[in-house]
Amino acid sequence: MCWLARARAARRLVIGMLRFDDFFHLPQLDDLIEHVIATRRGLIAIAGLDPRGLPAAGGGPLPSGRTAVFRALVGALLDGQAPSAVVVADRRDAVRVPRRVKVLVAQAPRGYAEQIAAAAARAPDLLIVDRLDEASAPAAFAAARQGLRVVSQIDTVCRGAELARHLHDLGVPPDDLAQLAWVISVQRVPRLCPHCARPHAPGQARLARLRDLPACGAGAPPWAAHPNLAEVGFAHAPGCQHCGQRGRLGDLAVFDIYQAAGAAQLPIEHYLWQLVEQGLLALDDLLDHDAERVYRTYRLLTASTHTLADTNATLQRKLVELESANQVLQQRTAALGSLQDIGQALTSSTSLAELAGRVCRHTRDLCGADRAILYLTPPGQPAEILATSGWDPRQARGPIDLAQLGAADQPAVSRFDDWPPGIPAQHADVAGFAIRAGWRAPLIAHGRAVGVMIVQTTKKARFTPGELALLRALADQAALAIQQAELIDARVRQERLEHELELARQVQQSVLPQVFPQVAGYTFAACNQPARQVGGDFYDVFLLDADRIGVVIADVSGKGMPAALYMALTRSLLLAEARRERSPRAVLLSVNRLLRELGDPHMFVTVFYGVIAAADRRMTYARAGHDYPLLLRDGAVAALGGVGIVLGFFGSDEITLSEEQLDLRPGDQLVLYTDGLTDVLAPDGQRFELERLRQMIGAHAGSPPEALCRATFADLTDYQGAAEQFDDMTLLVIGVEDAGLAP
Repeated sequence: MCWLARARAARRLVIGMLRFDDFFHLPQLDDLIEHVIATRRGLIAIAGLDPRGLPAAGGGPLPSGRTAVFRALVGALLDGQAPSAVVVADRRDAVRVPRRVKVLVAQAPRGYAEQIAAAAARAPDLLIVDRLDEASAPAAFAAARQGLRVVSQIDTVCRGAELARHLHDLGVPPDDLAQLAWVISVQRVPRLCPHCARPHAPGQARLARLRDLPACGAGAPPWAAHPNLAEVGFAHAPGCQHCGQRGRLGDLAVFDIYQAAGAAQLPIEHYLWQLVEQGLLALDDLLDHDAERVYRTYRLLTASTHTLADTNATLQRKLVELESANQVLQQRTAALGSLQDIGQALTSSTSLAELAGRVCRHTRDLCGADRAILYLTPPGQPAEILATSGWDPRQARGPIDLAQLGAADQPAVSRFDDWPPGIPAQHADVAGFAIRAGWRAPLIAHGRAVGVMIVQTTKKARFTPGELALLRALADQAALAIQQAELIDARVRQERLEHELELARQVQQSVLPQVFPQVAGYTFAACNQPARQVGGDFYDVFLLDADRIGVVIADVSGKGMPAALYMALTRSLLLAEARRERSPRAVLLSVNRLLRELGDPHMFVTVFYGVIAAADRRMTYARAGHDYPLLLRDGAVAALGGVGIVLGFFGSDEITLSEEQLDLRPGDQLVLYTDGLTDVLAPDGQRFELERLRQMIGAHAGSPPEALCRATFADLTDYQGAAEQFDDMTLLVIGVEDAGLAP
């Protein structure tokens, strides 16, 4: 069989194994898969998001089917050309291959890096890696750099060229990213219900938005070939009994195929358009695809973060409780053998309240009492009732003055025959009983008072010496257990915070641009220095079309993971709206409306967004509560105008937002900054202030933007000295040059 025939047979195998419900097979897919199979070197990545732990009905994306595509492509490559191949996977059955194929299992002591290097030393025609992550991705790209053909899969929402940033975050060196040959991204989207789908004529605004969609790296978009988009057979589904009034029934697989060399591509937007033309999807599925992807991924990340943190906290708490209880039990003597039941009860406790409840019940039973109450005494705070036994918990009142409990740090057990604090005292005739005897036992662990326990009886006149000895032993044991539970709670909170900050840092790094667009006549530079591990500032410079440049700088309220997610959501919404609206004011109003619908109602963001017409040297901008940018021109420093308030906090009818214009000249420099620069404090507590910033920037006027950024941050560092940085600092500089543009 000739090579071309083998390739076509392999391609048919790939398509045949993709058994998705209602799969729509585009003709372009055939040739592109032939090209993929014919690739002789470089890395082929199958990308898609398969969320775990959160059902799609909960708001997350549908499982992509990435694994099925990966296995199908591996089967085609092995069966179509019968090459020598080696598999590296975390288990032997992770990838289904013929027995003739060597499988190297990546497990300690030989992990992915070692096994991939060993596989590359065999110089196979095909190296199969079951997944790309921090452990495997650098080694897989190193193997591709040696001239091998590598195929793998990666769990991600990134597609096309944007996957390179994700791979860089996984540790792949920038030089090795050139080995990325193909990216085959797959997603699944809900399809229109075939029972209630009907023709639909979208409004002119939707059609205009479709016409404004930019090309996606594969020439003119297919909808541009229609002279009259209104004649396309669009459809929508209002809902029926078959689809539960949702208008959606089943799902469809959609592909985005990207070749790093740029010779052959099938953007997902083109694929979606074909499905829209066939009446399988609505026009809005194409127009809102990116925004919907960001929203669902945001929901997935938030839910996954909470689930992971809660699960980790529960496991850590149980582990430490078991270790603590085991140590306590080993220290008990035979004379206190009856305390074994208490120790076993403590090991199964999952919360401080449950622990206190068991202590009260067992103490009451072992000491011959019929009532027990346990108080928690946090340092510097009123006491609170943590658990009762024998008393009606509905009668408990708080908070309680520590003086009512006596000296909490006094180690001696003392008599306490009165009604316990927090329980309203009643006459014996009203209550139906009288307190005949009682003892108070301070709970002291490692020299610190953590609580007080009071045991009482209404049935006998006194407690025996043996019962008092048990009370002392139980008080010591309960104090240790309570202190340990408090330490566990503090540790869990700290670990949750550290995990949240790391996720937030990753989100923020993925948002801030690493390189700027190359535009004749303009240069861009930026510096960003968060005050903590995660900051609330972001900036961006992006091309809207061949002549228009979007520039944005913003400052999100708050810190940590919520601020990082809010930042990512704001940036995605702004980019989506900027590509369908020319007016900066209209873009910010739309972003405000969407933030009110999708974002945290208690957060907000200040934004400066401008659109530069490169040829005309004119910038149109709007300022939503952000600091006034500075214009450096002919040695002078002037602040731009414009009025506006923050986004995400007020309704659209409460927003005051003007739109301004500025004519640029060669030699001009625009300086955009966040308030962290003017809020820098010197060691003596003096604030830097705006006027000093203007003088500093004016002193560096005429320097290239990158040099101006470095010099400004160096001056700020000198001014700050040893003082702590309290706010994030971000600076974005735009230089206007004379590059042959018409004045």
